[in-house]
Amino acid sequence: MVEKSIIHAVQKGEDAAFKGLYQASIRYVYSIVRRYVTNESEYADVIQEIYARVFLSIQSYDEDKGAFKHWLRRITVNQCLQHYRQGKSPRLYISLDVVQEKETDDDLHLNHMTREELELLLQKMPIGYRQVFMLVIIDEYSHKEVGALLDITPETSRSQLSRAKSWLRKNWMKENKQKNVVNGF
Repeated sequence: MVEKSIIHAVQKGEDAAFKGLYQASIRYVYSIVRRYVTNESEYADVIQEIYARVFLSIQSYDEDKGAFKHWLRRITVNQCLQHYRQGKSPRLYISLDVVQEKETDDDLHLNHMTREELELLLQKMPIGYRQVFMLVIIDEYSHKEVGALLDITPETSRSQLSRAKSWLRKNWMKENKQKNVVNGF
């Protein structure tokens, strides 16, 4: 992703290196922002905040502790969540009392979904479900880490993940039924 020489040059404060780091990592950062930030018009602001954080804290990056990609992902996810917590993103909640929890062995039909279908459904998913789903399933955080990031208990994180899977399953099946009706099946 980003060459070590660019990272070292940024740490030394070389002006050209900042642009190189940005160009080498913007697609990766954008893909994460797209998953976490609901409003597309806010992407640029969030990305600006992310790179400000990256450049201000680049001295703390230690390649012996892990890959730059993981360090950058953590900053990106945290900044997206901070954006949400500051109330800059719309908040869509579903009461936990309304949703029934139910797991099946087919684990959500994720194997049958295309990437495009999953991305479309994630955009429609209530924000609380989406955040937990993305943190646990896509970004591979533990429920304990998710709890700390979102200020919820690990048990709530597990519950939200279960409900997110149920929501995805239900909505994916509904969309497939609509496609089959349109296609005459």
